[in-house]
Order: sequence, then C-alpha cells, then structure tokens
Amino acid sequence: MDKRLKTALRLRFEYYNLYEKKEEKWHEKYNQHNLYSVVVKSFDYDFKEIGEMMPKLLKQNEKNL
Repeated sequence: MDKRLKTALRLRFEYYNLYEKKEEKWHEKYNQHNLYSVVVKSFDYDFKEIGEMMPKLLKQNEKNL
C-alpha cells in the first residue's frame, strides 16, 4: 500500500476512534500535516466509501500541488 495512503487512512482512523469528542485536539495536532486537507475532505465520505475515495482524493491533491 502506498505510504501516503496508509498515513491518510491512519489519520482518519485516529480522528474517528482516538479523538472522539476531542476532535478539536486532532485538528490542532494535524493542521500542519501535509495530508491534513485530504483527510478533512475524506470526512465527507462514509467509511464504506473511503477505501475507494481516499486514493482519488490523494491523486486530486497531487494535481493541485
């Protein structure tokens, strides 16, 4: 698995599982991370869709750089 994809999925997992009811702390911790905007966009998608959508979001982010 692509390292960037694995990292983005890990950050999303942390948001929903480790920072539940402490979401602002997650945003403060990762707002300078290079994948922050991708992970935030991924919140628009259900966990069932994220396996398909995260690679697309990463490619879209690469194009915007």
